[in-house]
Amino acid sequence: MLKSEIFYFSGSGNSYAVARDIADELNAKLLPIIPLVKQDTIKSDSRVIGIVFPIYDFKAPEIVNSFIKKLTNLESRYIFAVCTYGVMPLKTMKKLNKTLNLFNGNLSGGFTVKMPHNGLGYNKISEVKQKKMFTKWNQKNKIIINYVKKQKQGTLECTGGFGYIVLLGIFIRMIPKLIPMLGRALIKGWDSLGFYFDENCNSCGICEKVCPVDNIKMIKDKPIWGDNCLSCFACIHWCPQESIQIANLTKKMNRYHHPDITLKDIINQKKHT
Repeated sequence: MLKSEIFYFSGSGNSYAVARDIADELNAKLLPIIPLVKQDTIKSDSRVIGIVFPIYDFKAPEIVNSFIKKLTNLESRYIFAVCTYGVMPLKTMKKLNKTLNLFNGNLSGGFTVKMPHNGLGYNKISEVKQKKMFTKWNQKNKIIINYVKKQKQGTLECTGGFGYIVLLGIFIRMIPKLIPMLGRALIKGWDSLGFYFDENCNSCGICEKVCPVDNIKMIKDKPIWGDNCLSCFACIHWCPQESIQIANLTKKMNRYHHPDITLKDIINQKKHT
């Protein structure tokens, strides 16, 4: 097998778990994207590059696009990508390929993996359903590994037209939650829809440690959010007190992070390897 590197970004740990599984099967080096994007250029001598990330707003997080823009010699790579999603992937892989094309790269394979949804509107998923998702991932991992080892081309998984109908249904179900949110914005201003901590905050500082872009600073032992949020929700899901909220949208939202990924794993992805 050609020398391979798997680059990943993760908030709740879903994409981290997927990236780790792929790296193990390909005997590839596992590298976090976060510290790399701080460099002017990102150099790699690997022929095979995998990019693993979660979907935010039905596309790759901006930090992934920033990574691609700085990666050198894309035209000489076999590039594949895997995204994790909770609702649906839509055309994420096609959008990612367009970004790669701008920098002389091409996506040889793009795969989607359903994982427990952990964004706004998230409802608790039972352990039984979680295990079913993880089992399906293990099965799909074998397909992806076989695809990459044989250097196949052409697969870009995406949601068909029916997915937009499903998405419309989800939006309609969200309307009862959106109306109070808009009312709050009209009365208290749009800033009232931002992140805040409630009375359960014990000043542990975990939110600051897990924020991938250092958008949270502990000031007088309490978290303060800046203007550089990726909406990864790591601060929400890793807060041990479930203290972090967004307006009135998360008060009753169940928290989730991948059971095989630890807090230390998420914090360490910010470090150089």
